[in-house]
Amino acid sequence: MSEAVLQLPGSATDPVITQCLTGVASTQTTLGSALAEQYRFIETARSHAVATADPMGRTRRIEEEFALRSITAELALVLRVHERTMTGLIYEAKQLGTVFSKSLAALAAGTVGQRHVREILAQAVTLPPELHARFEAEALLKAATQTPTAFRRTAARIRERLHPDSLTLRAAQGRTERRLWFEPAADGMAWLHLHLEAEKAIAITERISHLADHAQAESLDTAHLADTEVALSPGTHAQLEADIAAELLLIPTAAPAEAAAKSRMPGLAFSRPEVFVAVPKLTIPYATLIGQSDEPGELHGYGPIDADTARRLAAEAPTLHRILVDPVDNTPLQLDRHKYTLSAALRRWILYRDQTCRFPGCTRTAERCEIDHTHPFERDGLTEECNLAVLCKKHHRLKHNSRWRVQQMGDGVLRWTSPAGRTYDTHPSPPSSRRPPPGSPAEPAPPLVEPPPLVEPVETTTHYPDAPPF
Repeated sequence: MSEAVLQLPGSATDPVITQCLTGVASTQTTLGSALAEQYRFIETARSHAVATADPMGRTRRIEEEFALRSITAELALVLRVHERTMTGLIYEAKQLGTVFSKSLAALAAGTVGQRHVREILAQAVTLPPELHARFEAEALLKAATQTPTAFRRTAARIRERLHPDSLTLRAAQGRTERRLWFEPAADGMAWLHLHLEAEKAIAITERISHLADHAQAESLDTAHLADTEVALSPGTHAQLEADIAAELLLIPTAAPAEAAAKSRMPGLAFSRPEVFVAVPKLTIPYATLIGQSDEPGELHGYGPIDADTARRLAAEAPTLHRILVDPVDNTPLQLDRHKYTLSAALRRWILYRDQTCRFPGCTRTAERCEIDHTHPFERDGLTEECNLAVLCKKHHRLKHNSRWRVQQMGDGVLRWTSPAGRTYDTHPSPPSSRRPPPGSPAEPAPPLVEPPPLVEPVETTTHYPDAPPF
């Protein structure tokens, strides 16, 4: 999802809000410039310390090693950070001061943030040195218009496209590094990390999330049970997910049925999430699925996966959904667009096209969002792809209860206009490959949809003729 900030001419804006927005942008640039300068000082200190290492009568390599350790400790004291943290900052400063100087310049100019720069460095680690400049140039173009979370996925795709080794080979190497480790935390807590294949990690996350949803619903029917009340209340959905994961992992494998019966959480059932597997820019990755291509697949919610894994997931999937598209312009075929409720096929397509909430900066996954009619259905908006977009509940309500306005620009692009008069463009992720047929005239952008006067908050489902599609 990318953002482009514009100013609408002649728009009525609040001068106080405009001044604050300008001040925030100016402060961000100042912070970026200060961070860049700090990186330069760190790199200068490192390089000078190594170059002037004290001759201690040992080998030059050992003298430089201890000179680096010494300056790391001093810098850590100055910044009041742990030496492990300082080691990471020194590595970043060295890379930005030598190989990735354009990223440092972009940080100083305020066009990208520190998280963008760190993602560029992280993704470039496994690329051959001769590809660093090309990767940096392509990544910076995207970083300037994306949030750090969205840019992480974009940078991963750029890295995948440029990497000379096949993803199949790298995935096989990565699987040899799977492990589980324990990390102590404060206040009697700890982290439990599990490093394994992406498709398994996503399936585990989705399964536990679904179980938490079911457990919350089931708690309403079993509230009279004392153990259930202790296990399920009070607590957030995230806390419930942690409790369920612990319950599942602690059930003895010798007698799972008996242990489950003693669990404080009734109704823990196994679930298998739906996983999208698709070759980028293709709705149905036929060539990869039948073995005629090794182009990487796209694992929904993660990114590129090797072709063998994509084929295995497709073979093991309990259900396969086809998305039929027009052979001319590659747009999905739709059913009755005058009916409010979406067809199952159209709903799957919108979820796959958008992947996340389409409000600027939001990265909530599409499966946890709602599908909104950009032009309201009760005001003659049609149920078709060019009038539908994924919005999380929070931003869905914001659209209906504030002065935020949105219009469809074509190819899935949304243009949001803020109450201050600024506009932000958001794009599907991955970008849509559909284009109008050759020679067809360009359709004018639809007019902005003015929100109703703000008198009382309105629910998004009020006065709809049919049940909502979410």
